[in-house]
Amino acid sequence: MTTTPGDPLILVSSNPNKGIEAERILGLPLLRVSLSLPEIQAATVEEITWFKLEAARSKGHHRLIVEDVSLGFDELGNFPGPYVRWLLEAAGGKGLAAIAYALNNRSAKAQCAVAYWDGEEGHMFLGECLGEILVESRGSGSFGWDAWFQPRGSSKTYAEMSPEEKDRVSHRGDAYRKLAAFLQKEPARSAGRP
Repeated sequence: MTTTPGDPLILVSSNPNKGIEAERILGLPLLRVSLSLPEIQAATVEEITWFKLEAARSKGHHRLIVEDVSLGFDELGNFPGPYVRWLLEAAGGKGLAAIAYALNNRSAKAQCAVAYWDGEEGHMFLGECLGEILVESRGSGSFGWDAWFQPRGSSKTYAEMSPEEKDRVSHRGDAYRKLAAFLQKEPARSAGRP
């Protein structure tokens, strides 16, 4: 089914915070649909996100966005990486901090993979932010691991930043800005479609 840029843009996520951030960064209203999507175990956040996109497409929705995130220590070869969600569910931010405490090098990479289905094909946008994982949490934000991650060159954790500050430097902001640039070109691309 061919869609047009005027069709509703649907973010498939059960997390309302992701919807709020995505709308703010894109500058577009999103229809957030909470679907239970299977999460495969895979080595990269991109593989997991492609799988989620295919699962969301099978529900009959068009013009979809799905995302997944990864946070990994450089010294541990990007572990926990895409498994950070499971670490947080099992041990919370204190578990992440315990790993950081045991390491000499706490540098880490945060990634966000955003996949967009335009009605005909999928597109992937990867955002990254380099930084370090702290032993002590800082800030009042309770969104995932924000209080433990400090971007390189910043004196603040994500949780200590205003939403606008975080959007400028975060992995999610990077990915959604790439999607926004793509969407701005979409009407011109769509005009020639049958």
